[in-house]
Amino acid sequence: MSEEEVADVKLATVLTGETNPRGIPFVVFIENVENFLRADEKLTVESLIGALNELHQKLKHLEGNKMRTKVSMKAKIPEITRTLELVKFLRKNEDVTTHYSLSEMLYAKARVSADGSVYLWLGANVMVEYPYDEAVDILELSLNNAKERLRVCDEDLDHLRDQIITVEVNMARVFNYNVKRRRK
Repeated sequence: MSEEEVADVKLATVLTGETNPRGIPFVVFIENVENFLRADEKLTVESLIGALNELHQKLKHLEGNKMRTKVSMKAKIPEITRTLELVKFLRKNEDVTTHYSLSEMLYAKARVSADGSVYLWLGANVMVEYPYDEAVDILELSLNNAKERLRVCDEDLDHLRDQIITVEVNMARVFNYNVKRRRK
């Protein structure tokens, strides 16, 4: 058996085999460390601690990625909402006088004529012109998608926190078992 296969076997022993809808695994809660170690003759305290430590690192990394996604979505939702409100406002009004920012402390007055279309940033330095109705549809879809991603992200973060806590409790239980075993 290769070193990689042994590592997979070790990691697989602390996972239930089930995942949440996005593939984040559930962690086994180790009630009795001694019985857990007896269930697999290849498993030692050191290898179990190694597997739990590796899983802990992976879950923490995934948690960091989900947190960055959450921060990104929390920033995008108000931006999309403001853009949607502006397009709806332009759709109702023909001419608008407004102040806009030229730089951080410099504003200018402008007269905006509603011509029936707006330009939206799609990302990657791409801007596309859309008629008002189509722009509203696209922005509403983007807003709904961003809210759904935020909801899913929150759900995944809750799941990850539960799994991280389970891993940390398992690690503490295995360490305590090892200390008691060595004292005997």
